[in-house]
Amino acid sequence: MNVRLKELWWLLNDCVYPRLQPLSEDAAYRQLTLAKNEQEMSDQRIRALPDDDNLLTQYLGACARLLDDAEDTRRSVEARLTSTIGLSSIAGTIVFGGILAIATATLHVDSFFLRLLMLFGALYLVLQICRAVQASLSGLERRGYITAQASDVLPSLNEDRPVYLRRQIELSIRRLGDVRSHNKGKVEQMAIAQCAMRNFVGGLTLLALIGTGFALTARNPSNDLVQTLKNNKALYETLRGPQGPKGDPGPPGPSEPAKAQLRPPLRRK
Repeated sequence: MNVRLKELWWLLNDCVYPRLQPLSEDAAYRQLTLAKNEQEMSDQRIRALPDDDNLLTQYLGACARLLDDAEDTRRSVEARLTSTIGLSSIAGTIVFGGILAIATATLHVDSFFLRLLMLFGALYLVLQICRAVQASLSGLERRGYITAQASDVLPSLNEDRPVYLRRQIELSIRRLGDVRSHNKGKVEQMAIAQCAMRNFVGGLTLLALIGTGFALTARNPSNDLVQTLKNNKALYETLRGPQGPKGDPGPPGPSEPAKAQLRPPLRRK
């Protein structure tokens, strides 16, 4: 599969069921190599730090600030994932109400094409909502983080101050890499959820536009019924029902002179 067909495939995949595009073997190997080199370089630089308490304290504070920024990013991503679940639940309730209205014939649709379009459109919207909720829950699932224990924070017996500070810097860097790795997975799941919600909004807009077009061009069914009755004589006679026998003719009415005699005389003023 060439590059263009592969890009087209993943574009269609994002429109129907968004998911992560797996990395190639070269990209995965390069990513692991970069992470390993970063860890080795950090260890070398920590060992090369001078035995100066003030400098080590400054470096430890800088690492702590980086760790706090990573924690803030994690909380921000989790808040967005939680809000996506709330929006998806509201949208799901609306779509389910529409499906239930069509299934119980509460919402009457005369056109077969429009009915079919609404059913498949509702199915597509439900699929996108479920995918958004699934990705959000996957991003919010429990993960094992590297945490600082009491033995890590407190200095050991006869431990020098520079050695203690170096150990704290090393722990902060390890925790920073761990939090960033988990944040990467959360951001990827957030991207999937946002793609599914974009598909939902686009599908809902397209469905609304098509439904509006059908509503503007549809004819009044009552007028069609009247015209059908006028054209179909047999149906008209069937609806009118059986007619009774023709009765005897009544007596003839009075003639014109007789009618004039029955009129009251005009009064003069």
